[in-house]
Amino acid sequence: MTDATVEGTWAPGDDSVENAQGMPRRPELLTDPSLRTRVRQPGGRRFPFPVPNGWFIVATSESLAPGEVVPLHYFGRDLVLFRTASGQARVTDAYCAHLGAHLAVGGHVEGEGIVCPFHGWCYDGETGRCTDIPYGPGSHIPSQAKVRSFPVIERNRMVWAWFHLEGKAPFYEVPEVPEFDDPAFSEPYATDFVIDTVCQEMAENNHDPVHFRFVHGADDIPEDDVLIEGTYKRVTSMGGAFVRETFGLGLGVLRVRDVVTFLTSTTPIDDEGVHVRWIFLAPAGNGPDDARQAAEAFMGGLSQDVPIWENKRYVERPVLLKDERGILDHRQWCTQFYSDPALAID
Repeated sequence: MTDATVEGTWAPGDDSVENAQGMPRRPELLTDPSLRTRVRQPGGRRFPFPVPNGWFIVATSESLAPGEVVPLHYFGRDLVLFRTASGQARVTDAYCAHLGAHLAVGGHVEGEGIVCPFHGWCYDGETGRCTDIPYGPGSHIPSQAKVRSFPVIERNRMVWAWFHLEGKAPFYEVPEVPEFDDPAFSEPYATDFVIDTVCQEMAENNHDPVHFRFVHGADDIPEDDVLIEGTYKRVTSMGGAFVRETFGLGLGVLRVRDVVTFLTSTTPIDDEGVHVRWIFLAPAGNGPDDARQAAEAFMGGLSQDVPIWENKRYVERPVLLKDERGILDHRQWCTQFYSDPALAID
């Protein structure tokens, strides 16, 4: 496997070329958080910015059966995910507007909506508006009888929800990754894990080439060509054999020619933790286990970053060398994905 990075991780093609420097590679840290080193004492907010606006994976498509109702906690709030009678995946806030019952605890899908288990109020999955109150005089439904709903799309075999602190519409798209439906590629290999950090911190590693030497025991990673257009970034290196695309904050697609295609989504749990999902596809001719082997290589690299991320604090005005200007440029780019918390809607 060719050397590559995404979200600041290191995936070596041959462990024998690594030097003695770097943090230990311990993939078990990802699946067993109890093994992680935690010396940072909690107290106050670690980061000065809110949950970012963007598209984030909330489930795999195959995991959500028709009529199924699933409780979630993302974006610092309790949510409910369900699939309607017509097959549409929907995400709304979890609590009934009437008396606050959790819609995923005994609630059920009815048509295109979800019915509260407490008093039978039914909410449309797309708009969040109450469409039926099955008791009381007349048929009037109060205008405030609604729950917040979130735009949802299913793409690349994943369910994506759009979060915007102010409730505004999406301002970029989730890319179609054609390899998911290309018979020349293997079935996807997916893995996921939770890390106590935020999207911006993970992505910042991509703009910190020196850390690859000290954390991953590797030379700095060269970038031959960088394109930034609004919410989109593309980095090309190795003569075009390596391409990393970034769509918004927390969504990326990395391709290493003839080796692997890698989709990543970093979903905010709240303003201090993320749920990372990585999906790998490899050319079918490379063998049935190639996608899994690629995943294991990247996970080994990520395990070196986890102790740093979980124990560091955010330095708002860092002392940097001239060559580290890319970190400040990245932080400025990230500002377009944040809203003023004072403008947040319920």
